[in-house]
Formats: sequence, C-alpha cells, structure tokens
Amino acid sequence: MKTISFQLIWLGLLLLLTSNIVMGQRTSIVLGTEDWPPFSYADKANDQTSGLSTEIINATFRLMGISITENRVYPWARAQQLVYHGILDAVYTASINDERKEYCHFPSEPIVTSKWVLFIKQSKKEVLNFDELSDLKKKRIGLILGYNYPSTFKKYVTENSLISEVPFETQNIAMLIRGRFDYMPAVLETTLYLAKNRPQLKKVDAYNNLYYFPTPLATTNFYLMFSKKTVEKEFVDRFSKALIEFKKTDEYQKILKKYL
Repeated sequence: MKTISFQLIWLGLLLLLTSNIVMGQRTSIVLGTEDWPPFSYADKANDQTSGLSTEIINATFRLMGISITENRVYPWARAQQLVYHGILDAVYTASINDERKEYCHFPSEPIVTSKWVLFIKQSKKEVLNFDELSDLKKKRIGLILGYNYPSTFKKYVTENSLISEVPFETQNIAMLIRGRFDYMPAVLETTLYLAKNRPQLKKVDAYNNLYYFPTPLATTNFYLMFSKKTVEKEFVDRFSKALIEFKKTDEYQKILKKYL
C-alpha cells in the first residue's frame, strides 16, 4: 500500500509540474518573430519586440492570462526551424503551407489578413485605373527583386507590361512618387507603414501622395503558428477563441489605427 501511495503522490506531483503544457493549461509561452514592419520589428529604443502583430498577440495572451516569457526577432528561416524543433513555442507572422502544417498547429483565426494591392501616385488617379489585368498592358510596373508576387499577376505583367525592379521597398515607393513608373504592387499594410514612418519617404510626403485601388490582387492570412512539439491543440483552440473576442474590442481598433 505504501508503494502504491508513493506512486500516486509522485504521479500527482508530475502532473502539477507539467500542467503548464498539458491539455492546453499552460501559463506561459516563448515566442519568436522576424523583422517585417509594421507587423513585427525590434524596437531598439525600448529594447522590446513591437509591431501590429506583436501587439495583437500580446493583448490576446493577456486576455487568456498567459505570460510571454520571451519574444525575440530572428531571421525568418531560423525562427521557423526553432519552432519546428520546439525551442520556440510559437512564431509569427506566418502564412500556411504544407511544410509548416507538418510541424505546427495553426489557429482557425488569423492575426492579420494582408492584401496585395496596386498603388499609383495620388495625382494620377484620374488617368490610371485598375479593374482587370488588361488595364496594365504596356504600362510601367515597379517591382522588388526576389518578391513572390501573386502568380497570375506576375505572369501577366511579365508578358505584357514594362517592368523595372529594385532591391528595396522604400526605393520603389520613392520611384513611384517621382513618376518613374505607373503602378506598384505591394502589401498594403507594409507600404502604408513605410510611407508614413521612414524618414526618406516622409520628406516627399509619400503617405499623402499614394493611392491604392480597392480591388486586391490577392489576399493572404497570416497567423501565429504553434510548435506541435510543445503546444497542445486545445491551447491553440483557446487562443483562436480569445483572438476572435479581442478583435471585437476598442483596443484592437486602436492598435490598427496606430500602425495603419
């Protein structure tokens, strides 16, 4: 009987020690992300990770009563490997693909939904239009080297438009403002953030000199993806429900206005 009692006591202690990660009842989490403003970036002045996605995630975990032990910025490839191997519990801001689904749980609710849209110079909106891809025939299009643009769009402009490519988004935005090309495809949130905040673009009042067409080229959901090695599916489901509830709040709207 003593042996059985000791075993029961030991089992109880073990369950208490592991209750942080069993059946979704964890109380803390270790995160990672990449440098991708406005969604996430290292705020060096305050020695913390900040950004649109970061603030939404932080607020959602507060709602759940979960503390964030650490949240660091990594190169994306490294962050992804760390979460695959369970060194990080979750990383963001991630779209879904087959490889990631093999190693990670994805919530049902995305952190953000990002649109690929076409930008033009504000002063050109009476002479340039976009309702369908044929509107871009023989037009000048500014692209970023190495970007993975929506496939149908990229195929059409490669075959029918005049393409110029540069290495950096800030450079591309400045060239659009100077009239070096007609259209610029870009992720909506990133472009507006850069135009509003980067010094070289503020000098040319880029934020107020840009116009984007409401019809998106494509829409992509981005998520906080959780390691299958350290996080139970039940916890991910709890996160989804909490995120849905947080998006109904005034605080969520304030975060959006802060970055967009």
